[in-house]
Amino acid sequence: MSLDLVTIQRYYAVRWIIETGYRYFKELLGFDQYQLLSFTGIQRFWAIQFLTQNVLESQRQEWMKKQADSTLGDVVRRIREEHFGQIIVYVYQQALEKKTLFDILKQLKLSA
Repeated sequence: MSLDLVTIQRYYAVRWIIETGYRYFKELLGFDQYQLLSFTGIQRFWAIQFLTQNVLESQRQEWMKKQADSTLGDVVRRIREEHFGQIIVYVYQQALEKKTLFDILKQLKLSA
C-alpha cells in the first residue's frame, strides 16, 4: 500500500508535534532524568507531564495575547529568566540586610 503525498505530509506534521513535545520535556524540563520501575511511578510521571504541559500551554496562550507567537520552549526559557531574576533580587535584598552567604544559600536550599 503506497501513500499519497498529502497523507505522508499529514503524518509528518503529527510526528513533528510529538517529537517537539518530547524535546521540550526531555531537554528543557529534565524529564529524561527519570527511571521508572513501577506502574504507579509511570502513572505519576505522566500525570506530572500532563499538568506541566497544561500549565505551560496556559501561560503561552496568556502571553500570546500581548506578543507574537511563542513555543513551549520560549515559555520555559522566559519563566527561567524571570525566576532567575527574582533570585538575584532576593539575594541582593538579603545582602543589604547583612545576611551571610551561608544563610542565604541555606534559605534557598543550596549548598555552599
